[in-house]
Amino acid sequence: MKDLAKELVDLIPALTLTKSVPTALENTYNNLSFMDHTVNDVVADVKPDSQSAIIIAAGPSLHLQNPVADILKTQYAGTIVCADGALPYCLRNGLIPDYVVTLDPHPTRIVRWFGDPDLDNAALAQDDYYRRQDLDPHFGEKELERNSEVITLLNQNAHRIKCIIATCSSRSVRDRCISSGMQLYWWNPLYDDIDTEDSISRQAYDINHAPCLATGGNTGSSAWVFARAILKKTQIALVGMDFGYAPGTPLNKTQYYKEALDLFGDQIEDAFIDVFNPYTQEHWFTDPTYYWYRQVFLNMNQQTDGTTINCTQGGILFGDGLEFKPLLEFLSDQKR
Repeated sequence: MKDLAKELVDLIPALTLTKSVPTALENTYNNLSFMDHTVNDVVADVKPDSQSAIIIAAGPSLHLQNPVADILKTQYAGTIVCADGALPYCLRNGLIPDYVVTLDPHPTRIVRWFGDPDLDNAALAQDDYYRRQDLDPHFGEKELERNSEVITLLNQNAHRIKCIIATCSSRSVRDRCISSGMQLYWWNPLYDDIDTEDSISRQAYDINHAPCLATGGNTGSSAWVFARAILKKTQIALVGMDFGYAPGTPLNKTQYYKEALDLFGDQIEDAFIDVFNPYTQEHWFTDPTYYWYRQVFLNMNQQTDGTTINCTQGGILFGDGLEFKPLLEFLSDQKR
């Protein structure tokens, strides 16, 4: 691992708190009057027929592997929990998840995953976030048309989806989820150790007394925590959980490219970390933020009971305590 990139990995937790906490706490106050339910209220609604769940995150392998086709073909009867970034992919491919998890407090970007009713050409001119990345290639062109598709699809299916929404979520996400018809279930992210003096997590909890859940720093990991801690699933498969970029991805298509360019300039290649995946025999690459997500997830997984199986067939998420096998093999095991 490159020296400077490694140093940045160690700084990610502090940088994340500094950047997001003021907005997150402001949103927590603003969302208080909308909190009719918390994640504790979904426990009685857990599917009784299966102890398994599939987490659908929004990494590049989601579009390279198309796992929804296999899930539908095998008529998987377990629980589907998707990260917000994977919701449009699921809906347009005919899979209605049981739950969608949303976390990021950004005021304008995250609502796009639910369909932004206020999106127009002026807004697109101000932010090229979705055009310049590989998050969802379907969103990279005809943005207004694709946004309208998501609005229609979610409005048609929202009554079947429960939204697991962090209290730090923006007003735009909150209002869109409510207008779509989804039932909202709230939770507080664990920003830090809740028992420490001046804990951010304690401040959030004191505002609303909603349950606090670890996030792993990202929505995909949060979905896994929800399935494990709230739904009590003992066997969880992961798809689209890459924490990295597929071989050959242009650097300017990576999620934190602009931030890396500001820090590294002409030496921007030094901001990225090469990782060899021994299961797929591929060299993926990642950045300090995603590498930190990987470390945190592996640590959380080792501290829990049950089985987690990475079925992404790509990415950099592998290590002690984490199985790695094709999704079809996992799905076949569920029918035995």
